[in-house]
Amino acid sequence: SKFLHNPGIEKISGSGLELNNSVYGQEGELSALKECYYCSLSQNKEYAIITGPSGTGKTVLAHRFADCVVANGGVFLSGKYDQLQQAAPFSAIASAFNEYCNMLVVHAESLNAT
Repeated sequence: SKFLHNPGIEKISGSGLELNNSVYGQEGELSALKECYYCSLSQNKEYAIITGPSGTGKTVLAHRFADCVVANGGVFLSGKYDQLQQAAPFSAIASAFNEYCNMLVVHAESLNAT
């Protein structure tokens, strides 16, 4: 199911988190993500964007961070940009929210089944 497609956000700002050129040694980046997450728990508005060249371990870093969020009772959403969808600049954000909407539908269906 698609709940969100091409949200048409005209402008977004923020700072990216540039990665090293290796999969190893990302403790600094993981700490920065965790700090951002813990700040968001205290009612601050925070977000982080992981950027870097292909093969630098961005997905591995995101999964390591997701483990932290889920362990603390949070919900982790992720999206990945597809080079073939360059015409849809916010496809990763739309993908993340589609994933979240699917999670909500599954949760609602499980509540209705009981």
